[in-house]
Amino acid sequence: MRVTVVGAGIVGLSTADALLRRGHDVTVLEARRPLGARSAGTSRVFRLAHGDPELVAAAVEARRLWDVWSERAGRPLLGGEGTVLSGTRVDGWAAAMAAAGADHERGDPPSGTLGRTDGPVLHDPAGGALDLAGAGELLLRTTKPHLRPGRVVDLDELIADAVVLTAGAGTAELAAQVGVAVPAELCHHVRFSFRFRTAPSTVPPAHIDDATYQHRTPEGTWAIGGHLPDELTTTAAHSLDDVRRRSRETVTAHVAERLPELEPDPVDEVTCTPTAGEGDGVRTARVGTVHVLWGGNLAKFAPLLGERLAAAVTEDHVAHAIGPPDDPADHGR
Repeated sequence: MRVTVVGAGIVGLSTADALLRRGHDVTVLEARRPLGARSAGTSRVFRLAHGDPELVAAAVEARRLWDVWSERAGRPLLGGEGTVLSGTRVDGWAAAMAAAGADHERGDPPSGTLGRTDGPVLHDPAGGALDLAGAGELLLRTTKPHLRPGRVVDLDELIADAVVLTAGAGTAELAAQVGVAVPAELCHHVRFSFRFRTAPSTVPPAHIDDATYQHRTPEGTWAIGGHLPDELTTTAAHSLDDVRRRSRETVTAHVAERLPELEPDPVDEVTCTPTAGEGDGVRTARVGTVHVLWGGNLAKFAPLLGERLAAAVTEDHVAHAIGPPDDPADHGR
């Protein structure tokens, strides 16, 4: 079967990789560069913790597949340091993890947690930082010969037995051609990295609170992104420079107040344009031979999404959506 995958982000490449392993003839079209746009940067937070049991169960399955990818890569792609969650979402996320039967702990922050937390925390021991750069290297081993540069404008011009749309910000325009409504309003998001004043003896757990998400990077820095409201970040109303300034002010103030282990000034940044108003959750649709996937915070589910999309194409059915978006503030993880 000839399959065209539109979009070479982490999910698109995962889908192409899964299709190639099933023996299909695959072409991946990318308008810019592979693993750019929403897949930019070298790392992400992984967590089982979500506000919906279905999302927790999907993350458990994705965790197993990340281990498979690590074996293929010959090195760990998901750290074993765990993820700590604090703030107002702890109760709801703990309840969802309990309902899904996922291992978790409530109580004091585990040893090595950076900074100050307010109140009890939820410890997700299966969480940690994803080596997104390493995952990209793995996927490009199989998919690079099948990558083609080019921006798709008209789906009717594609010569293929099936088409998979995983085009990030470009998905809405293309999906509309087959009558699938995908949210189109975008927002700017900026994540910053900081050096440690003194290198920690162990890798600190990733941390998500009401104001930020934080995790180690493969470069040995500490990445922090702020949860800014959509009305302050939409691309239609705000420039990237404006959002960058506001985000930097928010994150550096958080570091000064709560993270004395870090140097005060960021040394690097990563920008992307997620869909406004979308938090965790995956949506799928199929019209004829066109399969569409969209959602928020997809990187942590990438191995699972690739397998499910490849199965949908191969077995002629629709890939299942995964849970409702459970927190529209959670961009960029």
